[in-house]
Amino acid sequence: MKNKVHSLPNSTFKIVALMLFVIWATTGLPALVDARVYLELDSPNLRRIPLAVAPLQPLCGCRTDEKTALIGRKILIDDLEFSTFFEILDDPSNYLEKPKSCNLAQGSFDFRNWSLIGAELLIKAGYSLSGEKLVIEFRLYDTLASKMIVGKRYRGRAKNIRLLFHKFTNQVVESVTGLPGEFSSKIAFCGRLNNEPAQELYTCDYDGHERKQVTRNKSINISPAWSTDANKLVFTSYRRDNPDLYLIDFMKGKETKLTNRKGINAAAAWSADNRHLTLMQRYENHSEITIINAASGDTILRVTKSSANQASPCWSPDNREIAFVSDRNGTPQIYITTAQGGRWRRLTKQGVYNADPDWSAHNDKVVFTSRIEGIFQICTIKPDGTNHKQLTYARRNCETPCWSPNGRHIIFTEKINGIEQLMVMDDKGRNLKQLTFDKLKKKSPNWSANR
Repeated sequence: MKNKVHSLPNSTFKIVALMLFVIWATTGLPALVDARVYLELDSPNLRRIPLAVAPLQPLCGCRTDEKTALIGRKILIDDLEFSTFFEILDDPSNYLEKPKSCNLAQGSFDFRNWSLIGAELLIKAGYSLSGEKLVIEFRLYDTLASKMIVGKRYRGRAKNIRLLFHKFTNQVVESVTGLPGEFSSKIAFCGRLNNEPAQELYTCDYDGHERKQVTRNKSINISPAWSTDANKLVFTSYRRDNPDLYLIDFMKGKETKLTNRKGINAAAAWSADNRHLTLMQRYENHSEITIINAASGDTILRVTKSSANQASPCWSPDNREIAFVSDRNGTPQIYITTAQGGRWRRLTKQGVYNADPDWSAHNDKVVFTSRIEGIFQICTIKPDGTNHKQLTYARRNCETPCWSPNGRHIIFTEKINGIEQLMVMDDKGRNLKQLTFDKLKKKSPNWSANR
């Protein structure tokens, strides 16, 4: 049977339009200057760098728009505070500089004003708003060395202001730490309202803003997973009674049915090169881990062979191994096998219920859900089975964790007032933040790379 292709709902085309419209350029602006080590990320006592964000100002000859200036500055501050790398200084607008045109370039302001209040880094930004067209120029300065670290210019629509600012804060984090930022990434998740039988797919920004509904098939949709380039999304849907795997290609604006195998086809995860998917599929009277071609859905390899149930596979960063869940020893535990199948080893040995593994591409840890004293909590462990750590100590279930693009944060769900909400914390279980507050019950969040 040939794969079936369907048109996407209007909401999905809007996502595609957002991705395609934003154009950014750096013409005439210097790139990263000679390197200085600002943060030693492996340091056990990582300090936050004091950073000031100057009030946004109109570019030379452009009119003032107070709303744009306030929104833009808040996005900068929120992003950089979330990163946990920076100590954002108090609002300096009342005693340092007033917003005015043509005051971004080095030499047009005094670095001493900023270094005296303790700022080691300084962000200055200017904007031009003409109808729906928005231009933003950014500068990141080292105030102690009195030099620019990076400069960027972005163009786009005014309604996409958040994405324009997220792109620059990505650059700030990467320039200072060497890690990619997280701020232009997306989160896909399943959502259901209390009295509705359907569970649809949604996306939102990394911070919970800009929520959009992706599917409208009025069925049960589960386990979304982004491709590593964030251009595709696979998920399982029961729309034709059988739990089949579907693929949304946002660049082409189409949705394709990938699998025709009877029984479960779910919990898919992408290989690093986006060529393959590993997932759980039905064999005889139980589920096994398989690898399929991500374009055609053709089966490449049955990875596991056991009379037990296998579920929730995820790739190692080098694609050589796959972590998965199995009840082969009586209770759900996490195991690791090679991508060619065969030999396996048990990863989790504490607790009677461990599931939902996700393997970080950056810090070589596996995050997972563990039932501890009757409550599901979030834990991490190294792939060799050492350094097992419990990160959450909630009184309500915390489930289905997923790493951020740079491995510095973990998103998961927590039941709050009877409704599962999206929560995020850093990789050590600190800086816990609730992202959503609505009545939509959320499951299985999956964090994309930056767009």
